[in-house]
Amino acid sequence: MGTDLQDSREGFAADLRALKLGAGDPTLLALESRTGISKSVLSEAFSGKRLPTEKTVRVLTSELGADSGAWLARRQALLPGNQATEAPVSGDTVELAPPRPRGRLYATIAATAIISIVATSAVWWSILQTRESMWATQRPALTGNQYLEAADGVDPMKTECRHDRVVADIQQRADGAAQVEMLYSNSCMGVWGRVTRVDGAADGNTLSMRIYPANDPESSRSQERTSDDVNSLYTTLLIEPDVDARVCGIATMTVDGEEVDLGPPMCV
Repeated sequence: MGTDLQDSREGFAADLRALKLGAGDPTLLALESRTGISKSVLSEAFSGKRLPTEKTVRVLTSELGADSGAWLARRQALLPGNQATEAPVSGDTVELAPPRPRGRLYATIAATAIISIVATSAVWWSILQTRESMWATQRPALTGNQYLEAADGVDPMKTECRHDRVVADIQQRADGAAQVEMLYSNSCMGVWGRVTRVDGAADGNTLSMRIYPANDPESSRSQERTSDDVNSLYTTLLIEPDVDARVCGIATMTVDGEEVDLGPPMCV
């Protein structure tokens, strides 16, 4: 994420769009199902019409694999009153004010400098406090086991794996009606899959996905999940410490009760 010396709401939105593109360019419908944020709110965030809320920035950037703290700090700096403004220029000539006593001038300059330092310090303190607060909500405390240990069959979103997850592969299937992903956490040496239907036909239908070791498709370590009436689901973890081993995923969905194979298998 890059920012200009003079950031703007439009630049913020443009970088959000670039982040979305870098995460595989998921549809607004897919993001809505993953984040719980409505498509209209997401559309406004990407358009730059207005600055998105803290919650939208935090949830959206985390879902797209970015450091939410840095994005929230940048949003804080763009709030009204936190941005420097340039004095308007009105013509080529400037009227000089009558000379003022030098002592009064120095006093005015000193007072202005002090006010500027105090205001700038307040802005940065607010930014640092916001980042610290968000970091505390996204990371576990040093004491107390808030996260489950990564292991086969464990929900990845309840482990540390979620924090460094990357999309290892993502593909559109069934003529764009569904999206299949394989995700990986380097810190956990874990893999999980996710399937999202974007055809808007979740009601009365089923989504299913299974991941398995590539060299043993029928392995007891395989992880499978099936759910009804949902737009998206992800599997439980499959831990693979062998860096040369591959893990594959295969998904299906039903349309009007008829099963649709979302193959071929996706291996990472």
